[in-house]
Amino acid sequence: MGRSVDIAIIGAGTAGLFALSQVKKATDSYVLINGGELGTTCARVGCMPSKAAIQVAEDFQRRKLFDRQGIEGADELSMDIPAALEYVQDLRDIFVDKVLSSSTDEMGDEFIAGYASFLEPNLLEVNGEEIRAGKVIIATGSRPFVPQAWDAFRDRIYTTDELFEQESLPESMAVIGLGVIGLEIGQALSRVDVAVTGIDKLDRIGGILDPVANKQAIEILGKEFPIWLSAEAAV
Repeated sequence: MGRSVDIAIIGAGTAGLFALSQVKKATDSYVLINGGELGTTCARVGCMPSKAAIQVAEDFQRRKLFDRQGIEGADELSMDIPAALEYVQDLRDIFVDKVLSSSTDEMGDEFIAGYASFLEPNLLEVNGEEIRAGKVIIATGSRPFVPQAWDAFRDRIYTTDELFEQESLPESMAVIGLGVIGLEIGQALSRVDVAVTGIDKLDRIGGILDPVANKQAIEILGKEFPIWLSAEAAV
């Protein structure tokens, strides 16, 4: 059995859902195909849960200013890591539910849960069903990369897809890759008293191109956790 549509969209992340909003303006003949978790990278494992974690860490970090503000008792405060992680996960689930309630939850047969493969340039197969599409939009996104040489240590490695599923945190962590997300996660972990070391093979952080701004960013963030640059990490 098979069917024909004007447009097939592969991937129900942010790009795929935006594509869907534009496709709906042009035709009623479409399908949205997605394998794996729904809810977009941003809501499930990206900027939304990371911002929740950053806020928790920032609130805890403020205890270091209490003396200056005349507030006593800062030394008695502690962080319940499992409770904090549960709070972040609860917020994450709310974010994901909001995305789903305004997207795939409202779809019927137009949404297909499964992984698509090409049989021909305009012929897809999903879950054994063939779908012929006049046009195919590929919006499959990306995923974290773990070097094959590190497979032996995989149980000691978290990707950003896994970090927000944890119920506890280790005493120390290396954050490898100091783009925006790596910096956010590294700073948040450091502020809840995880001993963090940040590592990047580039000589800049956060994608900053201006050399003066980059130097200042490294100096400022380097006061919170060590930053190692200009060399690849090896395990």
